[in-house]
Amino acid sequence: MLQAIETLLALQDRDQRLRTFRSELKAIPLEISSKERLIAESAARLEAAKTRAKAIEVEKKSLELEAATKGDQILRYKTQQMQTRKNEEFTALTHEIANVEGLISVLEDKELALMEEADTLKPQIAEAEKTFISEKAKYEAQIASLREKTQNLSTLVNELDAARTLARQDVDEDLLERYDRLFETKNARAIVPLENEVCTGCHMKVTTQTTLELRAQKNITSCPQCGRLLYLPF
Repeated sequence: MLQAIETLLALQDRDQRLRTFRSELKAIPLEISSKERLIAESAARLEAAKTRAKAIEVEKKSLELEAATKGDQILRYKTQQMQTRKNEEFTALTHEIANVEGLISVLEDKELALMEEADTLKPQIAEAEKTFISEKAKYEAQIASLREKTQNLSTLVNELDAARTLARQDVDEDLLERYDRLFETKNARAIVPLENEVCTGCHMKVTTQTTLELRAQKNITSCPQCGRLLYLPF
């Protein structure tokens, strides 16, 4: 195998790994954001349940206060009944008392419904809190792992990039330009093996002349169809 091809194969291996590692590095921030969003959503569900529980308590107190106020109103009507000597006024006060008692009954029904909702919310809040703690721990561990992966990949990228720079110094400038163009346009496979007279890059059969030129090992040989650089595997 020509020395230039060996050098380019080593370079291609580094370039392929660099592309993979950089792609992984690019995806990590999105993965971390996804995990952080899941934590936030879990926290929001817990907070929503707690907020509703607090709102129920406020509503209950408001209903209790309103019911107490109406109870005082009934007492005033009854006091007025005891003081009046007019049948019409007594009857009117009786109607007012009945109306207020009806309103109190409605308030009590609402309060009862709130109490039932509060009882239902208690186990939901407990479960949401348990789920939040579990999910937070799980996703934070995954985030820590992703950040560690970022550091490891960054180290690998720096090492490979340095090795790649050194390897490129040993390649002819025109050949290097040709390799770079093929690497970018041929899905990171600028150099491919020829197997059974078939280019493994485009999967097309090459001419006998191309095979003979490649076997002669005198010049760099390209696939006539896709232009990729060819080599014979051991």
